Amino acid sequence: MKNLKNKVLLSILALAPFILSACGGEQTEEAATNADGDIIMTVGQQTAPNSKLPEGDSFSDNAYRRLVKEKLGIELESAFEANGEDYDRQVSLAIASGDIPDMMVVSRDDLQELVDNDLVADLTEVYEEFASDQIKEIYGSYDGTTLDAATIDDQLMAIPGTTNDFGPNMVWIRQDWVDQLDIKLDEDGNHAITLDELESTAKAFQERDPEGNGRTQGLAIANWLTSGDHGSSGYTATAITNSFGAYPKVYLQDDNNEVYYGSNTEEMKESLTYLNKLFKEGILDSQFGTRTYDDINAMMVNGELGIVPGPWHISDWGLVQAKTANPDAEFVPYAIENENGDGKVNAVNKSATGGFVVIRKGFEKPEALIEMLNVVFDDVANSKDMENEYPELYEYAQLAVDGSVKPFNIELFPNESEIFDAKEATQAAKGEISIEEISKFVIQNNARKIKDYLDNPSDSDPSDWAVHASRTLAVNDVMGSTREANILNEIKPIVIFQTLDSQQRSGAQVGKLEEEMFIKFVTGEESLNNFDKYVSDWNSQGGTVILDEMQEVVDERE
Repeated sequence: MKNLKNKVLLSILALAPFILSACGGEQTEEAATNADGDIIMTVGQQTAPNSKLPEGDSFSDNAYRRLVKEKLGIELESAFEANGEDYDRQVSLAIASGDIPDMMVVSRDDLQELVDNDLVADLTEVYEEFASDQIKEIYGSYDGTTLDAATIDDQLMAIPGTTNDFGPNMVWIRQDWVDQLDIKLDEDGNHAITLDELESTAKAFQERDPEGNGRTQGLAIANWLTSGDHGSSGYTATAITNSFGAYPKVYLQDDNNEVYYGSNTEEMKESLTYLNKLFKEGILDSQFGTRTYDDINAMMVNGELGIVPGPWHISDWGLVQAKTANPDAEFVPYAIENENGDGKVNAVNKSATGGFVVIRKGFEKPEALIEMLNVVFDDVANSKDMENEYPELYEYAQLAVDGSVKPFNIELFPNESEIFDAKEATQAAKGEISIEEISKFVIQNNARKIKDYLDNPSDSDPSDWAVHASRTLAVNDVMGSTREANILNEIKPIVIFQTLDSQQRSGAQVGKLEEEMFIKFVTGEESLNNFDKYVSDWNSQGGTVILDEMQEVVDERE
């Protein structure tokens, strides 16, 4: 009888975790473990084509995964590894099958589908219990908007990444060409140039061919022409359209709180008229509309472009290629002043989320995600002695290893922190403050790279120049200075994280119409006298329904 009682007791104890979790409202299953007793957690791993991982490391075996195993007793295993659209397809296949990894990064629409199919865990309680004060402060800096984006029916169903979209859009100009041709730019020193300066510089580059290759272009723009946010503004005309007071690909409200589409305004028509003028004069690439993104990137690397539109970080992943191919290339970023001559700079501030990390419903340890956030974005990010505390990640920082190798390819930083961080790194690099006094390793590391470049510009590593260009020239000088000088006019568009039903039905169609018509307007194939007809067609092909549905969402927020 005693043995029977013991067996019954052992059975009850074995079932206790399942009973307790069921009482808590969400049943979990016991996770698999490895030989060391570590919990095995499967992940959908986003990858990058140029991760810069040191030899011997991979996405499935790297310093981040080893750190998670050491600190948290969790062994991460890739359920799948893919990049870009291939990753999106893998996510879609997993959702369709109902068999998702224990953790993966998804879009807001995918998050909604996962919730509708009851496939992901509610993270409300584990976030409140396990997130560090630093992590909560980061999300708090966005006034709750990022967490709200991941909240469905009052439950936190994912952990969102953060993205700062704090403009202004800018153009990067070959300063070595400017000096060679004795061109005068930004004589008032406000880090912003006029459209006339942009146009005359492009014309001079093209006509006088400073590279001497006979292939120098004035401007080359991607065929989608514009972007709806700062981060994706590379090789687009967004900075130019903003200078006309046009804000394409975003939805805004007028003074009467009526929703309208930024691509369909009179200011946008003026922008297209200007771009058409540049095209007719040969300043804008004669192959506009057919050049691919890769084509334009190759032109930039090969020294055929001296003006490259792009966000503050384009030097880190784009211009650095040109710098590597031609060490003499020196790109300097400028904002573009308003066309009306008021000296202001327009920009869209569209701070949003950068991906949503979900945990499979039923996974035994959902708090593992929060614990990993604490390690990566608090412990490591705020380490004062990273070289000794996290030597492998210190090496990664020196090699500029891509962030995609983290367990989750998201970023997490306070709102507009790049501006403050860049200012601190720049001051330290110039000796105004001590590098050793900087509290965060990442800022210290940037300061050292900037200093290495400033100390020896001609022989510095291209990656040091890239950090100097992005943090000092773009963020500190352009973004910071335009704010300090009070010349920045920030426009806040409507931000709706999920795709509306009307957008699912008609978004692709009206988007294609916009892209095709704008190419025709710029090249002159279609007269800009027909711009109003384009707007009418956009409305009739689904745009009006999108505007109406968006108006309903906005009105409900009031």
